[in-house]
Amino acid sequence: MVDLTGNHEVKAICPRCKGNGYIRVQGKQMNCPQCDSQGWVMLPAYQCRINIEGGTEPRWMKSGESI
Repeated sequence: MVDLTGNHEVKAICPRCKGNGYIRVQGKQMNCPQCDSQGWVMLPAYQCRINIEGGTEPRWMKSGESI
C-alpha cells in the first residue's frame, strides 16, 4: 500500500486523461499534455486517495465508484 500521510509525492492517475494518455479536443484525439501521455502524474500524498480498484488517484477526481 502507498503511504498517503505527509507531504511526499506519490504516483497517481492523471486527472485530465484518466490514465489513458490521450484526450479528445474538438473531436480529435491528441496526447495528454498534463502527463505527457504516460497516464500518471506525481502529486503530494495528502491530495490523493486510494480508489476502489486499489489505485492512487487525486481526491478531487470524480471516479463514480459505489461501495
